[in-house]
Formats: sequence, structure tokens, C-alpha cells
Amino acid sequence: MEKIGFTVREVAQLTGLHRNTVFREIYRGNIKAVKFARRLLIPRYELERLGLLPKENPAVQGGAGK
Repeated sequence: MEKIGFTVREVAQLTGLHRNTVFREIYRGNIKAVKFARRLLIPRYELERLGLLPKENPAVQGGAGK
């Protein structure tokens, strides 16, 4: 099962950006995030939209042809 959202810390680690940079881009509106349980979570689709995560390809995951 894949993650549907990432914390600011996880996004910083995945992208190599500083945590404060991720927060700044969220507050500027460049990265969409949602508040959940007193945390900011960045949805997977938002990181894919920004090109920070590769889009999932079902054929590559072994589902096709087996």
C-alpha cells in the first residue's frame, strides 16, 4: 500500500529541500497541504503534480502480464 500523504519532514528528505523551504512554499501557496491532527500533510498527487515524485505506472509494478 502506498502513502497518500507526506509530512513536511518527509517531503524535505525526499526532495533535498530544507524543512523551512517546504513550509515557506506551503504558506506562499506553491505547495498545497492539508491540516490533519495538528500536522501539515502534503498529498501524494501534489508532489506528483510538482514533479517531485514519479507518477505511478501500473504496468511497471508487476500487475500486467502476470
